[in-house]
Formats: sequence, structure tokens, C-alpha cells
Amino acid sequence: MQPYDGYQMYGSKEEIIKILKDKCVDTINFTKGDVIADIGAGNGSVEAMLSIFHDSLTFYIQDIDTSVCNQKTINEVISFYQVINKKPFTNNFIVVAGSDDKTNLPDDTFDKVLMLWTYQYFINPQAIMTDLKQKLKSDGLLYIVNPNVDFETSKELTSQYGWNASPIEKEISDIIEFGFELIRFSRNYEDPENPYIIIFKKKNP
Repeated sequence: MQPYDGYQMYGSKEEIIKILKDKCVDTINFTKGDVIADIGAGNGSVEAMLSIFHDSLTFYIQDIDTSVCNQKTINEVISFYQVINKKPFTNNFIVVAGSDDKTNLPDDTFDKVLMLWTYQYFINPQAIMTDLKQKLKSDGLLYIVNPNVDFETSKELTSQYGWNASPIEKEISDIIEFGFELIRFSRNYEDPENPYIIIFKKKNP
């Protein structure tokens, strides 16, 4: 493995399978033709790793940090993992620069939206979640994966950086208040960070 723009790059399928399992994305059923957004996706390494095992998907790789989420960097990450795959990927990769208040994603487009260790870093979660409601299809699903945030950590992140850093219980109640319905709530005890897996759909009129 080697670092790339602050992200580890994994050189074997065995390592990649473990990383995807640790991030809980192995629990998601991807279907050919799915259009997927990853909010806070960084350099798109998760999407590139997923592409070794899944075909005919469209990934929107979204982040506010354009120093890592840009076409050049993502092309290099995709090229790295295509070598491991030993053939070109069949998936599409679209890069989107967001902001603290808007995802800048297209409306009524997504079958799945992923947030992997992202929600607790939103400065304005209500604005982002309200925006995301417009981006999901009527039957689309929102997958949030992150560990709980304890009281002291939450206070520190909020005071130093302005991040929301809500604990799991408040995340769930807030997201429901923002217009979503909780579908499933579970925990991956095998991961050292014990992340929670929370699945929502938007409440339709």
C-alpha cells in the first residue's frame, strides 16, 4: 500500500475487500444501472475500489475539498485500481465540487447516496440534508456510516472547527426532522471503530 493525497492506496484485492468491509459498503446491494453519489468522497478511492467488483454504475464523487476531489487526482486513482483489476472499469465517474450548504448535484437523479464518515463534519447539516432530498429519486436510499461521537469530542469539534459533530441519536432525530424516514439502524461490531450503519429514505408527499 502507498499514500496518495492523504489516502492509502491498496495493492491487492484481499486488502481492498477488507477496506470495503471496514467501511461497511459491502453491506450495500449495488444494481447495474444505479446512479450513486458519495458525499465527502475525497479522491474517489472507495468508488475505484468498488469498481473492481461492480459494473455499469455511475458514481458522482462529491467533496468540498477540490485539492483532492478533482478530475486529475481521481483519474490517477482510477488508473491505479484498473491496473489491479487487470481490465478497464465499466463504471462512469463524475466529479462534483460542493459547498458547506449545497451539494451541487443534479435533482431527482440518485438511487443511492453514501456518506462514509462524513455527516459529523457538516457545518450546516440541515442545509445539506434539505438539498439532498431534492437529489434522491422517490425510491432512493441514503446510507450513513460513521461511529458515534462522544460528548467531549463533539464539543471540541464544534468549538474549534464549527462542525456539527452530533452523536448518533441526534443525527437520527435531526435527519428525520429534515424530512427523511429511518429504514434500518445497525452496528458493525467487527470494525475497530464500531461504525453505525443508518439507512434512510425521503418522506414523499
